[in-house]
Amino acid sequence: MRKCLLFFVSFILSMMMFANNTSTIKKIRMNTNPSQLIFDINSKSKPKFSSNYDEYNRLLFLEIEKTDIGTKFNGSKFVGKNIEKFDMIDYGSNIGFFIKLKPNVNHKIYTLNSPYRVVIDFKPSSSSKKEFTIAIDAGHGGKDPGAIGFKKYKEKDITLDVAKKLKSKLSKDFNVIMIRETDTFITLSNRSKIANKAKADLFVSLHINSAKNSAAEGMEIFYFSKKSSPYAEKIAAYENSFGEKYGEKTTSIAQIMGELAYNKNMEKSIAIARPLNTSLAKRLGMKDRGIYGANFAVLRGFNGPGILVELGFISNKNDIKKMTREVNQNIMAEELSNKIKGFFY
Repeated sequence: MRKCLLFFVSFILSMMMFANNTSTIKKIRMNTNPSQLIFDINSKSKPKFSSNYDEYNRLLFLEIEKTDIGTKFNGSKFVGKNIEKFDMIDYGSNIGFFIKLKPNVNHKIYTLNSPYRVVIDFKPSSSSKKEFTIAIDAGHGGKDPGAIGFKKYKEKDITLDVAKKLKSKLSKDFNVIMIRETDTFITLSNRSKIANKAKADLFVSLHINSAKNSAAEGMEIFYFSKKSSPYAEKIAAYENSFGEKYGEKTTSIAQIMGELAYNKNMEKSIAIARPLNTSLAKRLGMKDRGIYGANFAVLRGFNGPGILVELGFISNKNDIKKMTREVNQNIMAEELSNKIKGFFY
């Protein structure tokens, strides 16, 4: 008798669940003109849904109520112009969809009748608001010429030329903060303060190397690290010495990030630096000198990932010839831009 009763209760509950699921998603499809994601629903009444959008992660959650899925789901086939990732979860009585949108895509969700559909419209964002901010630091400036090389070329001039070209490349997809846009002197501590005030997501400092040995050549990238090799330590000491030369005690520039943030930011900096240095050297036919961690004052004061790019040696005839050509400066800006975009998007 007890078994019969349990069976009867189970049967009644299953029938109630079945009755609650009064609709079926029979097809999910994309429309290109206008750009839409459409859920075709077989139902006796207008389908109900709820949605939520996480703007920071660009993640749209759509839950269609009292329905089941009547088609094979393959989220990857919807990835394209507007959708970066598409996943589904069957909650039993409701079906949930997680849709990660591409950057700068707006959406609108509504229902249509005859037949019933839940529709998501996609439109490019008309807002000028961009997701990430990049701080570009053209090394030296004003009374600080930086290194001076063949034909009296000055580091401060070349780094500013490349910085302006990089700004032009990045401005479409990022908010860009220029630490300096003219031939002005800014202390090392103020450079990081400007970037921190703007809440920059990445700090890119452009420099040019110099050596007593004119045979020294190639490009290398540094990231902030409290530990460094003897070579990296020398380069950091050289760059930090310009601050000391113009009255700034660089040892007073404090590391403001905590240890967890320090380790995370170092990981991010390395992830950008490694492929960037390889691609830059390859495209310009220059020596790839690798990437190094070092205690650069200008990176130490920034509260986020940062890289210091040594674009070449101003003391080497071949390097300076390449760095001063506008076509090569455009290549430098393009590679920097591509790798930064690739990291964030």
